Amino acid sequence: MRENITLTNINKFNKQFNSSSSNIKTRNALIQNDVNKIAINWDNFSKINHIYSNTISNELPVTNQKASGRCWGFAGLNLLRLEIVKKYNLNSFEFSQNYFMFWDKLEKSNYFLENILTTLDHESESRLIMHLLQSPVQDGGQWDMFVNLIEKYGLVPQSVMPETNHSSKSGMMNYLLTHKLREFASVLRRSNKLNIKELREKKQIMLSEIYSLLCMFLGNPPTKFDWSIKDKNSKFTRFVNIEPLTFYKKFTKIKLKDKVCLIHAPMYNKKIN
Repeated sequence: MRENITLTNINKFNKQFNSSSSNIKTRNALIQNDVNKIAINWDNFSKINHIYSNTISNELPVTNQKASGRCWGFAGLNLLRLEIVKKYNLNSFEFSQNYFMFWDKLEKSNYFLENILTTLDHESESRLIMHLLQSPVQDGGQWDMFVNLIEKYGLVPQSVMPETNHSSKSGMMNYLLTHKLREFASVLRRSNKLNIKELREKKQIMLSEIYSLLCMFLGNPPTKFDWSIKDKNSKFTRFVNIEPLTFYKKFTKIKLKDKVCLIHAPMYNKKIN
């Protein structure tokens, strides 16, 4: 074959495609149907048994991260909600994934700006700076990040800080936060006549603006709240004036730092235990 695609190549490709009846059938099926449904192996699918001898708990309603990348936060909060449901004999319960997201975005913003301050001696075109600027407040994360956020900021019920349009559909919020943080990075990198103390004072003002933006997108995180529940026996209970850290430490009684996260990471720079 020559360097460029020619009309002769195209005609040959088209002839080869049309000569196969299976290609035609597959095309007709895929035109208006999802590939995952078309490609299913029914013989294998029909053998899947969803009845298990052991389960973690009674089935709870599924939580939905919608159009966001908060799977890691949902997974951690779902672990904790099992304890709440069991302890208070509830039919269902969800922690506020929005509350968790608020502090995650603020901490990531601070982490990004701190990295900018520690790399002021790098050229703007360096691969490190380009990497830092690429996606400073993405939704993703991992277990250690989850534990640190909960240990620092605590938890609240979803009813106290419910989902918003931008917590459930985070693309535009992330886009605007990213551009604002890139603007801040440019300001800090141009402030080369200031010492580190003065630069961090600038950073504090910048974080205040990020906090305000997060409040606009996600709402204000509560410092204290009331929580009312009705258990499976219709018994009503009301708790008042609760702080988020108290809600985590006393209501769940789960110590996240006692948990161990097992991962498989076959990397040349990791020690094998």
